Amino acid sequence: MTVGSDYADDLKHELLSEMAGSFFSRRRRLEEHLEAFNTLREKVSRQGLLALARWRTFRGLLLSGAPADQFLRELGFDPTTLATFPEHTEIHFRVFRPLALTAAGRYRKAVLAFYEGLRKELENYNEGGYAPDARDPRRMRRLPGYEHLMSVGQTLNAEIKAVNACQCPTDMIQFTKSLDPTRQEQEHACGGIAMGDACRLDRELSYKPLDLGALGVPQLPTPPLLESIKGTLSDLAAALHKTNPQAADAALAALR
Repeated sequence: MTVGSDYADDLKHELLSEMAGSFFSRRRRLEEHLEAFNTLREKVSRQGLLALARWRTFRGLLLSGAPADQFLRELGFDPTTLATFPEHTEIHFRVFRPLALTAAGRYRKAVLAFYEGLRKELENYNEGGYAPDARDPRRMRRLPGYEHLMSVGQTLNAEIKAVNACQCPTDMIQFTKSLDPTRQEQEHACGGIAMGDACRLDRELSYKPLDLGALGVPQLPTPPLLESIKGTLSDLAAALHKTNPQAADAALAALR
C-alpha cells in the first residue's frame, strides 16, 4: 500500500484531526479557566480592598506612626506595600462608645474592640466567608477568599506550564509535515523553517504564567486572637494616648 493511497490519506486526516482537536481544545479550556480566574480575582480584590480600608482605619486609630507600623509588622503586615493600593476614602467604620472613667481608658477599649472586628474580617477575607444572596436574601452565598485565589492561581500556572511544554506549535507543524515526506523534502531543499523562527513562534504563542504577586489583591494575613496580644496592644494604646492625647481622642472621634 502506497503512502498516497486512500487508506493512508484517511489515516493522516484522522491523525491530524485528533491532534488539532486536542491542541485547540486544551488551549480553549485553559483560556476559559483564565477568564474564570480573572472573575475570581476581581471578586477577591473587592473584598480585599474593603478589608484593607478597615486595616487602614485601624492604623489611623493607632495614629499611623512608627509605633503603629512596628506593631503591625510584628503581626505580619507590610505597611509600605499596602500603602501602594488605592484608598477608598468614602468607606467609614464606626465603633461602639466604650465606657470608661478616663479618655485614655475609652481609647484603649476602642482600640481593642476595633482590632477584634478587623481580625474577624481578615479571617473571612483569607479563608472565605458568606453573605446574603442578592437574588434570595434568605439564602447565603459563599464568598471566595485570598487563599483560594492563590491555590487556583498555582494550579493554573501548572496547567500553563504543561500546555507550553507538551503542545508546542512547531511540534504540531513538524509532525504534520512528517506525514508528507515529499513536501518535507522539498522544504528541506528550500531551507525550511529557521530555528530562530521556530523559537519565536513557540514564544509568541505560549501562555505567560500568572504573576501571583501582582494581581492587585492585597496580602493581609489574619492576625492572632485578641487574647494572645491583648497586653501588648493595651500597652501600645496607653503609650499612644499618653504621648499625644489630643491626636488619640481625635482619631477615636473620627470613627463615630
